Amino acid sequence: MYFSPAENFDFLAPKQDRFLKSFQQYLKSHLLSGIIAGIFLLGIFLGAILVKHSSAETLMVLRRLIGNYVEQRRVLSFSGVVSSTFFSIFSSLLILFFCGFCTIAQLIILAIPFLKGLGYGFSVGMLYAEHGTKAIAYVTVLMLPAMVLGALLLVAASRSSLKMSISLLHTTLNDAEQNSRQRMKRYVLRYLLFTGICLLIAIADAVVYQKFNGLFFL
Repeated sequence: MYFSPAENFDFLAPKQDRFLKSFQQYLKSHLLSGIIAGIFLLGIFLGAILVKHSSAETLMVLRRLIGNYVEQRRVLSFSGVVSSTFFSIFSSLLILFFCGFCTIAQLIILAIPFLKGLGYGFSVGMLYAEHGTKAIAYVTVLMLPAMVLGALLLVAASRSSLKMSISLLHTTLNDAEQNSRQRMKRYVLRYLLFTGICLLIAIADAVVYQKFNGLFFL
């Protein structure tokens, strides 16, 4: 009995359809996170590029700031590194938390990951400009882990705040009676979780720094 090539692969169609539907659902559910992550990466890219095109006066100020940052990290105790990393991320979380309760704060919420990325881009760009290839190991081991984990946390927090802000705006415009108390309770609990994760990131950053700081000289 002869089967055409199309008939031979008919049994694959249901699997392909399920895969496509699952992929589409995944993209749809993570679209907002992807947009926020893209904004963060854009900030990093622009921060690194701006270092190259900044004026001499601006570069001098940045050199002082980055130099002071590296020097201060060397002399900080374990608890000092934990506090420094924690409050660096927590300050952004705090702004995002309150923005979530504002119905017109969507642009501010999106600006937070962009500005954070801009700061990361400036910092890494200045280290490379100042120390060249010697900065690669320093950035990879002592800065990148906390930066990546902090970025993921900020993306999740920004997504949560954005959805909360949009939801409150929708409720206000439509004068709808919804169980806003439960929504706000979940929102607050989520941010308590974010704060706990922020503390864990700070502790992990301090552990890595205390273990490997002596291997790098900038």
